[in-house]
Amino acid sequence: ITVAVPGALLHQHSMQPLAPQQQQQQLLGRTHNSQQLLLQQLQQQHQPLQPPLQQQKPALPLLAQQQRASTDLSSWSSSSSTSVAWQPQQEYMASLQRGHAIMARNWQAATNQQRDAQWEQLDSWSRQQLGKPAEQCTPNDLIVYLESSFTRKRGRQAAADGSQCPAPSTVSGAVSHLSTRFQQLGHRGPWDCGTGTGNPCDSMELRTFKGGYANSMQELGYQPSSAKPISGGKLQQLVTLLQEEADAYQQLSPAQQQQQPWYVEALLR
Repeated sequence: ITVAVPGALLHQHSMQPLAPQQQQQQLLGRTHNSQQLLLQQLQQQHQPLQPPLQQQKPALPLLAQQQRASTDLSSWSSSSSTSVAWQPQQEYMASLQRGHAIMARNWQAATNQQRDAQWEQLDSWSRQQLGKPAEQCTPNDLIVYLESSFTRKRGRQAAADGSQCPAPSTVSGAVSHLSTRFQQLGHRGPWDCGTGTGNPCDSMELRTFKGGYANSMQELGYQPSSAKPISGGKLQQLVTLLQEEADAYQQLSPAQQQQQPWYVEALLR
């Protein structure tokens, strides 16, 4: 064993300086040994650890398993096929159609037909005279339509001067039908003159026009008349008929009950 001292290398036993040739050989040997040791340490540090073949991976904690399952589910959902994503959309649209069919039963078939006819006449007039569909009409457009077309081309009520014109209740009924159709198309709430949005039938212009038309009819000699009252015998016949329909309604299956007139179900409430 040798130790380094300032100026020379000494032998442990003799503590005498070594010859220059021996000093060079010992220095080279120690340098080589240091390089080999450093190389082995570097190899051990950079060598990846390989687990034994029979060793299993440790189980993840419960929270980590849940998070991983949620991530896998999200990944599956985003990569699912179009047919899988389209199925709920088809069910939604089918249910929406059935819902609209139920909503349509809120009115009688005759009422729906009258509303459709009123809207078609307004739309035809608006396209011909204004160059736009009825959905884009403003309150002033409706006033022009009622004054120039609706009150001029229909009506069986004779005024004092012999002219034929619709009754005020007929004009109010037409405006009511048009108002419902505007609501169905998304024009809801009172008309806003500033933004041009809302229901044009729900406006001061239409309300004052209906009132003014009723006053004009009175000045022309129009006298409103009430409907002829029903007799006691006809009323009893109607009650008997409705009772028979209600009894028969209770004997039907749920599917058959949905196909019956709306008023039969109302009788049982």
